[in-house]
Amino acid sequence: MNLIESMSAEVETCSSSVILLPAGSLEQHGTEAPLGCDGIIADVLCGKAGELTSTAVLPALYYGYSLCHTSFPGTFSLSEELYSKLLCELIDESARNKFKNILILSGHGGNRNGAAKAIQDSSAMINASYMGYWQLPGVAEKETELFPDSGYHVTTAEVSMVWYLLSKPIPGEFAKKYPATVSDISTLSPEQWKINYPDGGVGADLSKASISKGKILFDFILNALVDVIVKKRQL
Repeated sequence: MNLIESMSAEVETCSSSVILLPAGSLEQHGTEAPLGCDGIIADVLCGKAGELTSTAVLPALYYGYSLCHTSFPGTFSLSEELYSKLLCELIDESARNKFKNILILSGHGGNRNGAAKAIQDSSAMINASYMGYWQLPGVAEKETELFPDSGYHVTTAEVSMVWYLLSKPIPGEFAKKYPATVSDISTLSPEQWKINYPDGGVGADLSKASISKGKILFDFILNALVDVIVKKRQL
């Protein structure tokens, strides 16, 4: 049940104990993927899983914590404090609407600390959890099988999946690997990121991107998400 398209009375009579919140970001993804890449993947995953399991789905949150990418045009980052407060209120509102479980499914790794704090700070009577879609059971292994050089940012896997979902060919001709990850990448300022990774991406070999493999990976992730939802309903 997509809440955007639902009526108030439908939510009142909803039998689903689980509600999904797709989370992403609006940030640079080099020349190979759109700014909303992370949110697009999470949004479609949750939407399709919601349809398959009759689970409620909140509107996707396309803004996240993306400070390190703010030297690139088009990146819009929330502060981690604001992001955490926003998630905390959405968790509380989910409980007020009688849901017993909320799963925040993210396509952006930078959201994890804010989400963890939100879950910690919420006093609502609800089982709240957060994971990146790559943390779903078996997904990391499947991604490695399909995309051995997927990389760290602007990954071969996400590029392949987002263009499969958008039904468009992969743009750009980045035939070499993006620069390798520096050991202290999590501490880089926006300026340092731009110096180290002037083209935006990190580690991926985009010459191996494949829409057909993107479909295989997306379908695998979707099935894994459905299994997690079913298990949460049994809690």
